[in-house]
Amino acid sequence: MNKKSILVIGMLFILLTACYADNPATSDQLQQREEELQPKEGNQALELLNRIMEQAKKGMTLGSPYNVLDSKIDEAKAEWGKPDNEDHAGKGFYATYQNKSFVFGFNEAGDIFDVRSYAKELNEITSVQIEDLFGQPDQLRETNNEEIYVYELERKIELKFIIPKEEKGVHHLSVFNPERAKNEYVLDIKGESHQLSASAWESMKEWRKQIVSFAQENENVYINGPNKKQVALTFDDGPDGKVTPAIIDILDEYNVKGNFFFLGRNVEAFPEVVKKAYTNGHLILSHSYNHVELPKLSTKEIQIEIEQAGNAIKSVIGKEPSIIRTPYGETNKQVVELAQQQGYSVVLWSIDTLDWSQKEASNIVNNVMNHVRNGDIILMHSDAKKTEAAKALPDLIEGLQEKGFEMVDLETLLNIKAYQ
Repeated sequence: MNKKSILVIGMLFILLTACYADNPATSDQLQQREEELQPKEGNQALELLNRIMEQAKKGMTLGSPYNVLDSKIDEAKAEWGKPDNEDHAGKGFYATYQNKSFVFGFNEAGDIFDVRSYAKELNEITSVQIEDLFGQPDQLRETNNEEIYVYELERKIELKFIIPKEEKGVHHLSVFNPERAKNEYVLDIKGESHQLSASAWESMKEWRKQIVSFAQENENVYINGPNKKQVALTFDDGPDGKVTPAIIDILDEYNVKGNFFFLGRNVEAFPEVVKKAYTNGHLILSHSYNHVELPKLSTKEIQIEIEQAGNAIKSVIGKEPSIIRTPYGETNKQVVELAQQQGYSVVLWSIDTLDWSQKEASNIVNNVMNHVRNGDIILMHSDAKKTEAAKALPDLIEGLQEKGFEMVDLETLLNIKAYQ
């Protein structure tokens, strides 16, 4: 090649280079081509999220032919066989298929209300990617260990991404139908007192209706257990130095487990009584610290009431409870959400012995024996003023035994954890 040809080629190269540099469109095209050659891990996650949302709108999730709108658990069992585990949990039942990485929640009628996927691919999805694609969640629920991103879809379906706080990726997802999740076995609240005025009685009946309806709408609130020949004896407002120890002794004599909803301030005053109840196998649960109406408090004040009571109990037994009964049963959505964030379920009652109103032992026994049903949660008290409650307990236990009822703790009755 002669010198003239080399010079021409050199000039053309310079001109072309200048042309590309001055042409933004051409430059963008080159950058786009480079990006197309890069790995598309982020794109794969977004694609997976789009497919998840697409299926969730149909009440389904990837990898499962069953939905939360009209599928039955019997369909899954017929196609997939017997589940590896089938447990009662909270207000429903859960069937686990480990090899398929799926769990189905279903009610007593067999309607599937929850489809959970534990596919490994979900671990690659982060909260940042979820929010970038779907925006801020309709609800962000927090517990001590995880965050739950909840997106509310049509037909009241909820798409939930569960992300452990110590991890970056999604642990599992849930497509949930709250309407189907409602417990079919719902008890109204029983118990009477002739000492109440007419207006007070009417007010109590109205409150009972409202709180039962509220519990139905909130999966973390319990009024009663399942339709089994089991009941739970629960005792509020202790401990003290006389009535609570007497109740513990009676329960131990009959080999019956009790459930004590203790006030934090009283736990600090009578730690040895708390320790005795716990050592003897009874549940030590929270009734707040000061026994005040939680819905009337600020967010911070509610948190402090729950936290202080939990800390007081933990300082004595080494465990923080995960069940709370709100004082007077007064509960609203804010209280439930704050309790859940601190790791608590809210457990109320379905039989009120009204041992605080008409205190006679005979009325306490009659309020239970005249109304008892499968799954009842029975409310009594164990503070210093409730001596009649302790007197009534032997007759109450014997009467329930004669009717064939097993008296169990709330962990057994509701299949929820008692401690965190």
